[in-house]
Order: sequence, then structure tokens, then C-alpha cells
Amino acid sequence: MNFPQSQTDIGYTYTLGTLILVAGVPPQQFADYLVGFNTQVNSVFTLLTGSFPTEINPTTLIILLGPALNLISSSLLSNLSQLLPCFTSLINIDIRIHDSVWSRRLVDKLPIFPQSVKKAKVLVSNLLPNGPELVRVVYNANASPFTTSFAAVFYEMHLSMKGHQALDLSFMFALHGALTAIDLQENCIVEIEIHGRSIFLRMSGRLRDVCKVVECAMDTVATPKFASRLYTVKSLVVDVPMLHYRDDFEHFVHAVLSKAPRLQILEVNFRTVNSIETHAWMGSVRMLASLRELIRIVIAHPRPLILTDADVAHLLGSWRKVEHVSLNPKASGALITRSQVLLTINALRIAAFQAPTSLRHLSLFLNADEDSVYGFRGLQPRYGVEKIELRLATSSAHRARVAIRVAETLFPNADIKEV
Repeated sequence: MNFPQSQTDIGYTYTLGTLILVAGVPPQQFADYLVGFNTQVNSVFTLLTGSFPTEINPTTLIILLGPALNLISSSLLSNLSQLLPCFTSLINIDIRIHDSVWSRRLVDKLPIFPQSVKKAKVLVSNLLPNGPELVRVVYNANASPFTTSFAAVFYEMHLSMKGHQALDLSFMFALHGALTAIDLQENCIVEIEIHGRSIFLRMSGRLRDVCKVVECAMDTVATPKFASRLYTVKSLVVDVPMLHYRDDFEHFVHAVLSKAPRLQILEVNFRTVNSIETHAWMGSVRMLASLRELIRIVIAHPRPLILTDADVAHLLGSWRKVEHVSLNPKASGALITRSQVLLTINALRIAAFQAPTSLRHLSLFLNADEDSVYGFRGLQPRYGVEKIELRLATSSAHRARVAIRVAETLFPNADIKEV
């Protein structure tokens, strides 16, 4: 098998079952880039000319792509893809790439690991000891369960991914390439875990950036290369500094409904209130009724949600599989008044009547001074509910006790706490 010599010299050394293949590194600097490798490995390199020696069959392969590899050679990478299956004893692969030559084109052409490989690592850095890392991929088929991890740092994003199937690695590379192309407004942290066909996504950042990441992930899933795997986003946990635009949440909900309609877990935490924020955004919470597969939903914001008892009835009537519902019970804004809290004690009666039998946890912020429940005719106690969290807007200790007694009557097995 011949390797091209027109763009860069290719050197190799083979010692004790370890083959080191180097491209884009001046011969006099070979040893400088081997810091951290087995000290017994021979650092005297042979420049490759013509065919690769057929008698070499390593158990460990180290590939270094150095800074002199100014132009990525398609021929070089294609030949690597053909060469790896010839190494029938290959168990370990370590690919190290200088950050100056890392590109999406290189990602697309990285060789696929042969089935014999049990451990592999791809590292993009300046190749120096303790240098900053741009990308780190660790593939460990010996782990139980099997894991592949992918960590990357690039403009405005810290990305980490974890998969449990060998096929997930190609999706991770593709998603990384797609994410590098989107324009983000602010630094964000993205964590993705893949279990079978389910994608679990956790993010910290602006809501508009969250929308872009969700859309990018699902657009990558929908490409012909991955469509047959039927990946779907099942969990989305988001930590947001604040709402920066009036329609942020509406755009977010539309993105979730269109790109992740089978979402099972949704958590959104707003840390602070924008000084010009209004309650208008909260109307979009009602649209989440379309997420029929929800099992867990948590929304947290410093202000109480502007939801009515009728909204609670509609939401609980739509989420027929839901187990955990927390609709901002712990709002803590200093300017909260009772008039801003629209849910009443009747919301508990509605929950007892309307919620699915799967419900185990319910958290609400109630105005205990409004609309008392008169009787419980026709209502059966909900013994399956395990926990009720209530924040009560009232200046009356009596009204607070009434609300707690109603909860105790409707949900006799629940641990009921005023938060």
C-alpha cells in the first residue's frame, strides 16, 4: 500500500508491538512529540517510501498529525482507512492531531476503528505535555457498559458527549462538526448522553442558543446517514441566566415541539429576572400540553407563573404519562404579590380529578385566599401521589391550614410540604 509523499513526509517506527505513524512533523522534532508515550518505544523514525511493510502487525497504533500538515491529504487519510483493517492484531489506537490542522474536513475522513480495537483515543491539542485540549474522544469497548466519550472546547461552547454503542461515535463527530458551524450569542455548556436511540441533553446558556443546539442536534439526526438509527431527544434540562428577549420562551417551545415532540423530561430553570421582563412569556407554558409523552416537567422562575386553574386542568389532562409536575412552586422574587398568583386551592381538586394515575409528585404556587373548595363530592382520594409541595400566597395562617387540609384529604399518602 503506497502513501503519497507530495505534501508531507511520513515517518514510522515499530517497537514492541507499537507502531507510531507520523505525518506533518519535521524528522528532527519526532522525539519532541513523543513525550508521555512508552519510554521503550524507539524514537528513531524511518521515512516511508513506497509500500508499507507487510510484516508489521501491531497491537498498538499511534498516529501523530503535526503542524506541518498544512493541507489535509485525502489520499493519506483514505490509505489509513484501508491500512487499519490489515492490522488483525490491533487493540489500541491513539490519534493525536495538532490543533492548527484540525478541521471538519479532517473529522469527516478520520478512519473508522476496526472491530478488533478495544480502546481508542483521539486528541486535538498543541501536542505538548499539559497543553490545552480542543477535542478529546475516548472509546473503551472493555468498559461495562461500553462507553464512548467526546469532549470539545471551541468558540462559545464547552461540549461533552457520552455514548454506549460503537455506532454513536460517528454521530458524535458529525454533531460536533455541525455545532461548530452555528453562531452562538454567549458562552454555553452542552452535555449530551446517548442511550440506545434516546438522546439526553443538558445545557447552560441563553435560551436562543439552546434552541439552536436542539435544532442542530435533531437536524443531524435527520440526515440520511443517521436517519435509520431513529435517534430522538428524550430529555432536555436547561439552565438559563434570564430571558433576554420577549419571545425567547415562545421560540424555545416551538423548537421543542417541532424538533423533540417525544420529549419525556423537560426542566427549565431561569436564574434571574430581566429588568424589562414582563409576564407575557408565560403564556407559552400552555403550549407544552402538546408534549404528550412527558414524564417529568419542572419550570423554575423567580416570579410565579401566570397560570389559572383551567390551565392546570388542561395540562394535566394532556400529560397522560406524567409522574412529576413542578410548576414553579418556589418563586422568590421580592415583588411578588398575592394578585400575581392566579392558581387557587381549587387547583388541588382539579389535580385529584384530572391528573393521570401515573402522577407521583405535584408542586404548585397557590393563592390560598381565593376560591375555597366546597366539599369533595365525587372525588376519590389519590393514594398514588407520594409528594405535594405547595407555596401559599396568603397573610392568613387559617387560610394556609385550610389549603394543607385540602391537600391531606385529596392525597392521603403524600408527604405534603409548604415550601
